[in-house]
Amino acid sequence: MKNSILTTLTCATLIFALSSCATIFSGTTQAVSFDSYPPGAEVVTIKHNGDEQKIGLTPCTVPISKKTKSVKFIKTDFYDETYPLSQDIKVNGWYWVDLAGCLVLIGSPSALVDMGTGAYFKLPSQVKVELKKK
Repeated sequence: MKNSILTTLTCATLIFALSSCATIFSGTTQAVSFDSYPPGAEVVTIKHNGDEQKIGLTPCTVPISKKTKSVKFIKTDFYDETYPLSQDIKVNGWYWVDLAGCLVLIGSPSALVDMGTGAYFKLPSQVKVELKKK
């Protein structure tokens, strides 16, 4: 009886300790620097569902959701430039800890939580574009 309680407590502690490491340690947002040539372009984030949000003028550094699909740069007299963040996304190192936790503790939802929050992504730290004159 005593061993089963200790085992249960140990498993519960391990599940809690290894759950959603990327969400806990790196969060669901990340600061990204945006720059354009010429400067002064409006920066707009585009989410997976198509929602757009204006976040600043270049050059700027802004925390954005890791679920952001792409970024659009808009400047009068220049063509809009859309930069797909997916081309530079990397897997967050903490996500590998979650996957290991899922293998050790079968049924642990930690990796799924990080996927749902977008925390398993690591966005590029800097995005630069050159706008073309109309």
